[in-house]
Amino acid sequence: MLNKDTLLAGVLAASGGKQVIKYDIAGKPSVMVRIPRFNLEDISPDLGTGPHPAFVVGGVVKDEIFIGAYQAVVDEGKACSLPGVSPTVNINFDNAKKACTDKGPGWHLMTNWEWAAVALWALKNGFQPRGNTASGKAYEAGYETGTPAPDNALKTLAGTGPNSWRHDNGPFGIADLVGNISEWQDGLKIVDKVIFMPDDNNYALAESAWPKPAGDQVVLGAQVASEGGWRGMTTTFGSLSDDIKKKLASAMVVPNIVSGNTPLAIFSQDGNAVHGAFYITDTGEMLPFRGGSWDAGAVAGLAYLHLYYVRSIVRAIIGLRPAFIA
Repeated sequence: MLNKDTLLAGVLAASGGKQVIKYDIAGKPSVMVRIPRFNLEDISPDLGTGPHPAFVVGGVVKDEIFIGAYQAVVDEGKACSLPGVSPTVNINFDNAKKACTDKGPGWHLMTNWEWAAVALWALKNGFQPRGNTASGKAYEAGYETGTPAPDNALKTLAGTGPNSWRHDNGPFGIADLVGNISEWQDGLKIVDKVIFMPDDNNYALAESAWPKPAGDQVVLGAQVASEGGWRGMTTTFGSLSDDIKKKLASAMVVPNIVSGNTPLAIFSQDGNAVHGAFYITDTGEMLPFRGGSWDAGAVAGLAYLHLYYVRSIVRAIIGLRPAFIA
């Protein structure tokens, strides 16, 4: 049983409202980062206008979303976002989702729309977080380390890395989005390479009701795993409408399709494509995880999207993160 008093004493003292503590129906606390609503045109006019879909739930616009500040530890069946603990791994997609929804109304497994919103915000602010991508240290900056987890020295305890391992390069941002463990994402899947995802952040929408924004066109022709992220990928989206292309870019799914094969400026940093490789398989239903893990090296990043495993897979490199919307 986690002791909320000793774990969370003083955690919000200087956050200035960036972090809040939210309790689930079992009274278990989670440290959450508040993400205020922003519009697509705030990121790039090429993405369209109006609220980013992460801030729209079943057509209802929300002023804010809350994302777990830390990769989750599952305590008595509830996914908790807490500092300094070893994140839970070896959990399949359905159990990861259940550990979040069982926390009560508003709680859910972080969605792909939410990941995209956080990633786009970071990119707009000119920052790509690093993380534990090389067995306890940052691949690009070996002097950056976190505290080794007692159950696996290659993994680091949640939030123990430097500020550069948080989404806003500050002490109260979302920790470990890149590296440490990859994170299951809800609200996106492929079936035989065809995309299925809700039109907005309707996290409670049944999978059977998820639409196909790109119709029956496939995502890509082959698996890609390169340090250049999405660069050099061959897409099959030529006949899609501009609105669909913008939607997929706003979801951080092959964003270079907005304008041919030339990435928008927002998807480049210092002349290089946003970090993170895209993996896909040819047949079957595949559920996503993002970010990359301690062994991902150069292919980890905000754009890392893995659609190569079935929902039942369990791995020591895959975990989860809770989110909340009132």
